[in-house]
Amino acid sequence: MSRYADWKAPPRDGEHLLWPTASRLLDETNRNAAALASANTPVQNADLSHLRAELRAAVTGDAGRPIVATGHQIEMYHPGVWAKNVLIEAAAARMGGVALHVAVDTDSPKHLELRWPAGKMPITDDPAVYDGAWSALVGAPTSVHTELARTTFNDAAGRWPFAPTAGPFFDALAAQGGKPLPAALLAATGALDRALGLGRRMTIVLSDLIATPAYNAFAHHIGASAARFADAYNAALAAYRVANKVKAPSRPMPDLLATPDRVELPFWLDDLAAGTRGRAFAVRRGGAWTLECEAPFDFDESAGAHVAAAALAEHLAGARMRLSPRALTLTMFVRLLLVDQFVHGIGGGRYDQVCDSVIERFFRMPVPTFSVTTATLYFPTAGQRGDVCVPCIKSEGHALRHAVLGAAKRPHLAAIEAAPRRSPARRAAYVAMHQTLAVAYTRSSDVPAWRERLHRAVAQDQADAQVFDRELFYGIQPCERLTAMIEQYRIALA
Repeated sequence: MSRYADWKAPPRDGEHLLWPTASRLLDETNRNAAALASANTPVQNADLSHLRAELRAAVTGDAGRPIVATGHQIEMYHPGVWAKNVLIEAAAARMGGVALHVAVDTDSPKHLELRWPAGKMPITDDPAVYDGAWSALVGAPTSVHTELARTTFNDAAGRWPFAPTAGPFFDALAAQGGKPLPAALLAATGALDRALGLGRRMTIVLSDLIATPAYNAFAHHIGASAARFADAYNAALAAYRVANKVKAPSRPMPDLLATPDRVELPFWLDDLAAGTRGRAFAVRRGGAWTLECEAPFDFDESAGAHVAAAALAEHLAGARMRLSPRALTLTMFVRLLLVDQFVHGIGGGRYDQVCDSVIERFFRMPVPTFSVTTATLYFPTAGQRGDVCVPCIKSEGHALRHAVLGAAKRPHLAAIEAAPRRSPARRAAYVAMHQTLAVAYTRSSDVPAWRERLHRAVAQDQADAQVFDRELFYGIQPCERLTAMIEQYRIALA
């Protein structure tokens, strides 16, 4: 796994990470496109390239243009996530291609609070935001809640020495009543991005993408080869743990459970009628695998891709069920069957090292490369603060405690050194020295000033934890900071 970098989020405000270099990213996008366009790797008895061309034409209307994509669950994006959209638009513009955002509405709802230093509130008043099985089950905020969020946020922003960019976000959100929350947030963030000069990207929600024949053929292919896929998946995880010295068996994610007659599949099995989900399993029946559920489905390893896809789709629709991809399965599908370059954040990049290994082991084909980006934009007042180091000041207090005796400490040290090791006399000399130090410490004129410094440092550190939070909603930033970041990416890709 030496071909990957040890990615770190930029520690300094206003910086971005781009891996690999911009020129290499563009070159690799073209190489990925050429290799995948001619790939004859079988996916449910069809060439991967054929399924890929059909899906690309269905999604973009043009199978030939390069597609630079990213994906993320639908949430209140922070600048590091938002930067992925900035990169795909800059790269697609540079190549005359398509920027595509896959909006994941099939994950459990999370990160759906509007947060600012010393304040926060949920972005919707639908109670399902706390317990919905996936985010598409959560409703958009009522108009009353949207205006409350806007007013509360604006009251806080009125005390800031800058104007945030969030106005178009609230305006668009207010018009989304009655829709699912994913659609509402996509409309609101899209309006905000257009106000910043972005928004030239396509967006497809994952629930629509996984209704396509290509996805159903892909899912059927994995189900029909359940044991072989689990072997490849678990072997890839084992190799990652060895290479990265990871000892926890559940990291970066758990193995797929596998016995000779029952194998966990890399999907969620969603009950669309009940709004619940569980892990999907296949059970062996004779020499084939069957989807384990109230309405079992027999995977047919010999079926053609379109026949298999249609049969699986019809069965799931009739049973009001859905096979939703888990993280690695999603990026594997998108990278192989849809896009030419997939942009991850740091966490996704680490996970997709495992995905690369699964592709090599299960599909037995060269792996298309991916890229990684993120950016750091702290709360704008953070740059006005000086760094504070509470452990450093505590260390100074420790040194002060041991220095209050000055030269008078030497006889105590000499007495300790003169006594035999582990002897009562040595212990008594040690206790006597610390008792003397404690008395001198309480009388030292330097201690009150140090304690005041520590108190101020702790208070500043607590305030810094809020303003140096990388995960505040990107709409908190003023326009000029966001457009400056957009320009950084455009210059890098020029």
